[in-house]
Amino acid sequence: MTDRKDILIIVDVQKGFTKKFTVEKIPCIEDLLSRRVFDTVIATKYWNTPDSNISRLMGWKDLCTEEEQMLVPEIVPYVDHVTEKNIYSGVTPELVALLKKLGDGQLPEYVFLLGFDTECCLLSTAADLFEMGVRPLVLTEYSGSHDGPKYHDAGVIAMEHLIGPDFLIGKDDIKCKEDIRTIVLDVMSKSV
Repeated sequence: MTDRKDILIIVDVQKGFTKKFTVEKIPCIEDLLSRRVFDTVIATKYWNTPDSNISRLMGWKDLCTEEEQMLVPEIVPYVDHVTEKNIYSGVTPELVALLKKLGDGQLPEYVFLLGFDTECCLLSTAADLFEMGVRPLVLTEYSGSHDGPKYHDAGVIAMEHLIGPDFLIGKDDIKCKEDIRTIVLDVMSKSV
């Protein structure tokens, strides 16, 4: 496993999603990133447009301004790549191409995920990675929903059923690279 890269995808940790129920996650995410336990950190950025499905079909008009779309400043120094999207899932052609480039033409066997909103964008991203055959290792303690704990909890419950409980990592005390290795070995040992 020494030749594998530990990739973290941070889903939509942006100013527009930083509200009462997610603001408390920012220092935790920054602390995790400051430990430099991941080989590559990718951030997805949601930008809403008048023709997006979320605007058209739901009438949701947030994250239309540059200010709302900005990544929170605390994570910016740690991000190696940014991919943009105007759909729930962070799995875009741009992200897939980047993952393959990082893997010398191959998709990774697993990636770590955290972010906002657990029940929407994080869930969709995890499900799409799973469908592609990539194990999404979701760091639930570093994730949240700007609409509150019940939505975060609903997202976690949905992921337990959708991608399996072994891919949900509740551990919030990742201190070093060895903790990452332990998580990966544990998950891989449970997989067929």
